[in-house]
Amino acid sequence: MHKKIIPFFLIILSTFLISCGNNDDEQIKQEDYPERTHSDEKSKLILTSHQLEHIDLKIEEVEKKEVDVPLMLSGRIALNEALTAHITSRVRGRIEKVHRLVSDRVSNDEVLLELYSQEFLAMQSEFIQAEERFKRISKNDPEHGTAKSIYESAKKKLEVIGLSEEEIQQLADNHIPLTLLPVRAPFAGTLLSGEARLGEFVDVGQDFYLLANLQNLWVLADVFEKDLPLIREGMTGEVIPVAYPNEVYKARLSRIYDIVEPSSRTIKARFEISNHSNKLKPEMFVTVKVSSKLGGSNPKVPSTSIMKEKNGAYVFVAMNDTTFQRREIHLGKETKDYTEVIDGLKVGEKVVIRGTFYLKSELSKETFMEDEH
Repeated sequence: MHKKIIPFFLIILSTFLISCGNNDDEQIKQEDYPERTHSDEKSKLILTSHQLEHIDLKIEEVEKKEVDVPLMLSGRIALNEALTAHITSRVRGRIEKVHRLVSDRVSNDEVLLELYSQEFLAMQSEFIQAEERFKRISKNDPEHGTAKSIYESAKKKLEVIGLSEEEIQQLADNHIPLTLLPVRAPFAGTLLSGEARLGEFVDVGQDFYLLANLQNLWVLADVFEKDLPLIREGMTGEVIPVAYPNEVYKARLSRIYDIVEPSSRTIKARFEISNHSNKLKPEMFVTVKVSSKLGGSNPKVPSTSIMKEKNGAYVFVAMNDTTFQRREIHLGKETKDYTEVIDGLKVGEKVVIRGTFYLKSELSKETFMEDEH
């Protein structure tokens, strides 16, 4: 009887010892690699020390700060409309002389062509008669005021059709009318187009040339709606022509237009630029680089920390060294490097800026396992 009991106890003792050994090994394993857990909330995840050693997590503190926002705007070179003019005929007549052709660069007040006009001759004759009468009448004469008005009216007609003050004075002094009416450039520039032909009869208002000052041009840049708060009139930018990618031209933002283009959802921003090198040509494509600032009272986080979904966005907030919480946030202004957070984060909290995809994957696994159970 005793012989049968002894082996039975030996078996039980052996099983107990083996079980203890396994428990000790399991305890040691747990100390090195504690079981990964998560809180009752599905938004929290607790990582093991082993996991943290093998993933490249980077954390940054949420701050309320002003950040640089570089904008790259597409645009094109345009004529400066304030320095562009249609040179037209102010009287009926015939073109007798053509001094300048299309693409010629002309100086201010330079004579471009000359017209023979019966109207012009009649205006000069009227002025000479008015000037002689005005000189004859003394200031005490009752007709002096009338004579003065007629003289000034005749003089004004000559000014309007383009005679200079010096030419009008010479006409008043010597009473010799000019045979041809000179048509002058109102400012220095380049003749971009024109149809002036020698011997051609012209009517009032007919175009001779399109004159533009190409030394001072505009750049019309396209600004997306979301970037509109980042630009302001008076700020400077750098213009890089597609034709000369290694050259940079300084420009000043002079006007933000008031209309949104429906097809592109952009607003025109007008920059003024100097073209003393004459390399820039109207309709050239350019890129305008503008450096702006994103300030305000809302916190900013690196854009790499933000995970976007169909219905919103979230970040992973570091609660401590091993615990991370998925936090829904409302976004404000977004830039390449930083994003404004309207709601969901406070200054001083810490967010994960690298390793977010790993946390998302691990949280999804845990959520799936919970749903299975």
